[in-house]
Amino acid sequence: MTKKIVSLFLLLLVFYLSSCTNDEECRKNRYVNLELGIYHVTYNATTETSTKTSLSIDSITINGVKEINGISIIIDSIFYNNEKGVSELTLALDKSTNQSVFLAQFNNVTDTLTILYTPYDYYLSLECGCIKTFSIDTVLTTNNFIDSIKITNHNVTNVDAEHIQIYK
Repeated sequence: MTKKIVSLFLLLLVFYLSSCTNDEECRKNRYVNLELGIYHVTYNATTETSTKTSLSIDSITINGVKEINGISIIIDSIFYNNEKGVSELTLALDKSTNQSVFLAQFNNVTDTLTILYTPYDYYLSLECGCIKTFSIDTVLTTNNFIDSIKITNHNVTNVDAEHIQIYK
């Protein structure tokens, strides 16, 4: 009888300990950001080959833009403020809509970057709840500094991966 009670107690203890999730894991997995890389392509006419290299921007400032009653307004979301030597960008997408607009100043040239996406709720666990993930549909730009854009990963989840490549 004592062995059965001890076994039952140990079994309940194992279930209790395995059901508890580390709160740090919930916090770590809840952040979903868009990752962008900045590149430059060099074409060699002699060998007829192209070489893609990472491009470091001397100065970059990126603000979020919100459209209110048909008027674009720069909101106080400053993602980068005159940052130096940047070749990778991390931006947060607006969870309440299906597009995010950013005003990006590369050195002294300004581009508007519009990202169209579909937001999804992704269930993590009972303890952690859901997070908002995104599927990128289209990326538009004004092409002042930016030559072209390539979507390399349409799914923006809590996995750290590059989603968009910006070419100068």
